[in-house]
Parts: sequence; structure tokens; C-alpha cells
Amino acid sequence: MQSTTPHSEPRDRGQRGQIIVIAALAMIAIIGGVSLILEGGNAYAHQRVVQNAADSVANAGAATIGQRLGGGGQVDADVLSAMTAMATANKLDSFTGYYTDVKGNMLTPLGVITTDRATAERVGPADGGDTTIPPLTQGVTVGGSQTFPTTFARAIGLSQFTASADATARAGPLTGGLFMPVVFPVSLANCDGSGNVVVVDEPWRMSNPDPTNNEAHPIGQEYIVPLCKTGGGSFAVLDLDPTKTCEEEVTSPSAIQFIDFPIDVASDNGNDCAKKINDAVTANTMHGDVVLIPICDGDCVTTGGSHATYHIIRIAAFFLDYMADKNGGNDPACAYTTSPSYGTSLVNVTGGNGSSSCMVGWFVRWVTSGPVGTGTINNGEAVGVQLIR
Repeated sequence: MQSTTPHSEPRDRGQRGQIIVIAALAMIAIIGGVSLILEGGNAYAHQRVVQNAADSVANAGAATIGQRLGGGGQVDADVLSAMTAMATANKLDSFTGYYTDVKGNMLTPLGVITTDRATAERVGPADGGDTTIPPLTQGVTVGGSQTFPTTFARAIGLSQFTASADATARAGPLTGGLFMPVVFPVSLANCDGSGNVVVVDEPWRMSNPDPTNNEAHPIGQEYIVPLCKTGGGSFAVLDLDPTKTCEEEVTSPSAIQFIDFPIDVASDNGNDCAKKINDAVTANTMHGDVVLIPICDGDCVTTGGSHATYHIIRIAAFFLDYMADKNGGNDPACAYTTSPSYGTSLVNVTGGNGSSSCMVGWFVRWVTSGPVGTGTINNGEAVGVQLIR
């Protein structure tokens, strides 16, 4: 008798159909997972771009506030314009800025600290047309965003993502940077017959950049600044980095961070340091450079006629015309009435025979990246802009 087996094709076809459905669902899940992984990397890259953009916008706002703190006439519209230009350059879709104090706390229009964005003063007229810059303003906090298209995630219905970032920057008295290793007196001064400082005028007067030519000298009074000793016999040269020679402190200065002002800094007691600094300035054609100079008040201490401690109270920015030094006696270049470089008039206060060395140029409003200290910005003081978060 011939045996027969049941025909199983219909059930096999059903199983194969179920496997196809499961495989299709698995493929969708795999594609979705891979898409999210790849888009995650893309989103991280955009997040870094947006963070850098927010940092740039905050720095632009703080720099404008720094100009205002340094004596400029900048207003709310100028802050907004600087921040908008930077946001556009960095392709931010939108940003919102609020004014802050030196610690990054948001301020109300009256200058009161607040954590409520609804009561904080916004940059620009967005908050009911108010264009106030609050009292005690020294910075801005910014929130920015950028929407970007997806690539692989479109397979699971996600066509775009948005990256957002916050940043806060502040401006204030500069307390660190690359300094010339010399010290200026706090006020316009002369050297007497023994080389000691004699104050003869009010504090240094500021000059402004030439708006028609960035390469030109500033508009304002050019000064001869005598490098006098300030007490019992020390020349006005600072020992900012004991590991470097006088020349190296000019040609490759170390970044110096003063904790805050006032602060005492030791002098460099090398007898030929002034000449080495002068030679380095000349050899490196620093004519036309803006250099940062520590400013000392009259509270200086000397011991034995050779060592000194300078009482540094702030940092000035100086547009350098030239430096002169003569080993003994007056240097004629420290007694000019007209600049040999520009033909501009010089304030000549070096009538005493103690002026063997000097620096000549303009005190300028200067805003640069650097650590920010507390307190107000005085006449002639350099302004720092610092990203704090």
C-alpha cells in the first residue's frame, strides 16, 4: 500500500510571510538606529558650531560695553548691532541677549540683579522698546540657536534638528596679558636732576583711533614718557619673568596674570636692561604697535638705592612711536618737541637731567581679550573682555 504525506505548502508560505514582515520591521529599526547614531554625530558637530557662535556674539557685546566703559559713547543700539553682525557672520538663526554685571548676573533696567528673564533688561528694543543699558552693566549673556537639516533621519520622519547654546562675556579693567617690562607713573611726570619722578600735570589724556585710517597714528596728544627711577635709585624696568632676559621679555613676553590691583612688582636691577629693551624694541620694529604698560602710583619702596618694588595699580595701552635710551646724561630724543616719525607735537616734560630714557607715543582706548578685574575703569586704562561661561 502506498503511503502519502500531508501537503504542507500553505503553512510554509504563511511562515515565510511572517518572516518577511519581521525582517522588514527589523530593517526599519536598524535603519532608524543607525540614522540616529549618524545624526547624533552631526548634531554634536552643529552644537559645537552654535556654541562657538554664541561665544562670539557674547564677546562682541562685551567688547562694545568695554568701549563704553573706557569712555566711549556706545549705546544699546551699538551693542545690538555688534552682536547681530557676529550672529549673522556665524549663521545663527536667532539669539537673545541680556545685560549683566561683572559676575554674569542679569540686571533689571535699574541695575538690580535678577534671575527672572521677564524682568531682566534685554539687549535691543525687544522688551517693550526699552533701550536702557542698566547701571553696573559690564557684560552680556546670550542664548542662540540654529536649525539644520537631517540626512539619514529623514528615513524615520525627522527632517531637521535645532541646536542651542548659551554664553556670557564680561568687560572690565585688564589684569593680565603680554606686557612691556617697564612701568609708567600714574600721572604726567618729569624726572628731576637725580632721576626722581616729579608730577607736573594731570593724569594722562586719552587719544582716539583715526576713523579714516586704521594704520595711522591716533588722534590726540602724543607724549614723551620719561622712564625715571621712583625713589632711592631704581630704574623703571620690571622683572615680570625672572626666567627671561630683558630682551626676551620684549621679544617673547610671558603671559602675566595679576590677581588684582593694587599689587607690588619687583624691579629688574640689571644696569644695562634699559639699553637691551630699547635695542629689542628697535630691532623688532615695534613702531606703531600698541603695547600694554603697567602703571605705578607714588607708593614705591627702595632698599639700598638699587632695589625697588613698584605699586602697580592698573594697565595702560600705549601706541608706541619710539623709545630712546642713553647710558648717562640726557638723551636728546627724550627732549624733542616734534615727532621725527609723524611730525606731531610732543608734550615735553623732561627738563630735568635725569631723563636718559623715555618712551614716546599716545595713550589709547584699547579693548582686548584678557582677564577682567573688579572696580571702575580709570583714564587711560586698558579694557579686557573675558568669556566666563
